Amino acid sequence: MAAQEALRWRYGDVDDGNFAVRGRGVPVLVALFGVLVCFVAVCLYLRWACHRYNRRRAALPTYSSSASLAYPVPATVAGLGDAAIAGLPVTLYRRPAGAGAADDAAQCCPICLGELVEGDKVKALPRCGHGGFHPECVDAWLRARASCPLCRASLLAAAATTKPGDGDSGIGSEAV
Repeated sequence: MAAQEALRWRYGDVDDGNFAVRGRGVPVLVALFGVLVCFVAVCLYLRWACHRYNRRRAALPTYSSSASLAYPVPATVAGLGDAAIAGLPVTLYRRPAGAGAADDAAQCCPICLGELVEGDKVKALPRCGHGGFHPECVDAWLRARASCPLCRASLLAAAATTKPGDGDSGIGSEAV
C-alpha cells in the first residue's frame, strides 16, 4: 500500500524547484538549443537560395527540346542554314601516320563517340579547324547551334564566306 501512495501524483507537490537543471544538464541543453538554432538557420538559407534560383531561372529564355539532340536548345538561338552546312568540306578519314593499333580505338567522333574507321566520311569546321565529325552528327548539331561542338567558336562569319563547292579539292575530299 505504501508503494501505491508513492506513485500517486499530487498537484501540490509541483513547484518551480522541481524543474531546476543542475550539473551536466546545463551544457547539454545549451548544445541542443544551439543545434536547433543552426538547423533553423540552414533551413531558412536553403529556402532563400531556392527562391532566388527559381526567380533567376524564370528570367532566362525558355528552352525547347529537339528530337535529334539530347540537350535542350535555346529557342532564340538559330543554327546554320542547309546551304551553309552543305558547304562544309567532307573528306575521307585516314588514320594518322605512325598510329598503331592501340591509337586506332582512341579516334572517335566527338559528338556521338562512335569510332572512326578508315574510309569514313568526316567533316571539319573552317573557323576553328576542329574535325573528325560524322557528317550526320555535326549537321544535326549545326542546325541547332552555329558553333563548334568542341570549342564553341561561332561559325556565323565562316558560314557567310563559305560557299557550296568551296573546300579542299585535293586528294581525300569528296562532294556530298
